[in-house]
Amino acid sequence: MLKILSIGDLNIDIVIPFEMPSHGKQVFVKDCHFSGGGCAANFAVACARLGAKSKLVSRIGADIFSKYLLTELRRHGVDEKDIVVSTRDKTGVSLAMVRGGDRSIITHRGANATLSLADLKGFKMDAELVHLPSFFILERLRPSYVKIEKWARKAGALISFDTGWDPSGRWSRTKHLLKALRGCDFFLPNLHEARSILNKPRGNPKELAEELLLMGIKTVAIKLGHRGAFVADGSTSAYIPPLRVKVIDPTGAGDVFNAAFLLSYIKTRDLIKSGRFASAAAAIKIAGAGWSSYPTAAQVHRFLRKHPPENT
Repeated sequence: MLKILSIGDLNIDIVIPFEMPSHGKQVFVKDCHFSGGGCAANFAVACARLGAKSKLVSRIGADIFSKYLLTELRRHGVDEKDIVVSTRDKTGVSLAMVRGGDRSIITHRGANATLSLADLKGFKMDAELVHLPSFFILERLRPSYVKIEKWARKAGALISFDTGWDPSGRWSRTKHLLKALRGCDFFLPNLHEARSILNKPRGNPKELAEELLLMGIKTVAIKLGHRGAFVADGSTSAYIPPLRVKVIDPTGAGDVFNAAFLLSYIKTRDLIKSGRFASAAAAIKIAGAGWSSYPTAAQVHRFLRKHPPENT
């Protein structure tokens, strides 16, 4: 059983279909739900659901949300014993507004913004893969990414990185980003993030992946939303077609893709097989809401047998 450590954000997700009312007016929507969220937490839950031994290190507030989140993490098989519960901070909250197959997110970072290297003091690095997402959310941890990568490398772990979106628009001009990027084995951005980091607003996935590999990253997976994904590892590259499903909630699908791709690739070293496995896992998640919709490995394999990839 692969040992996974995810370090980063944990928050409450409130997901609601998006229909903007006129100023001063009100509209009704058919549904809404809330669940645990945050890229690091989503990744940890996805890994646990797929059969890995999964641990999360994060920071939340000592408020009405903390007991719910810790209970939900345990219920889904994630080791949450090293999560810091702060009496000085609020738990982060994200409002995800869903329209069609996409979503827009408003986030209050809360305790996520104060997670720091001090919160890992005395922590034993015991993992085969360390995942570092949400670089732009984790403001106080941001200067320590390179130290964490070196610590993980010394412990014999592989390192995966997914920056997430940069609301400031600074991207590669943000201090510490490029050093952290060069220190990872796997980089898993979406297309907009890859273009922004490399300052190539019209770059196609293939050329973006090639440039990222030249930086020393060993494996790149660029998520293309409803158009699938592009994966490359220096010897092989491939476009992974999407798997069509009815969209219920796309929130967290990228994190599920990351988890499924990495677990499969580390085990098989088969880039295309891993890309297809990840695409199927993300499709299953999109068709449901919250952590309970994250698939098991058996569910992914059954889905692939029933829904062979397009153009193959």
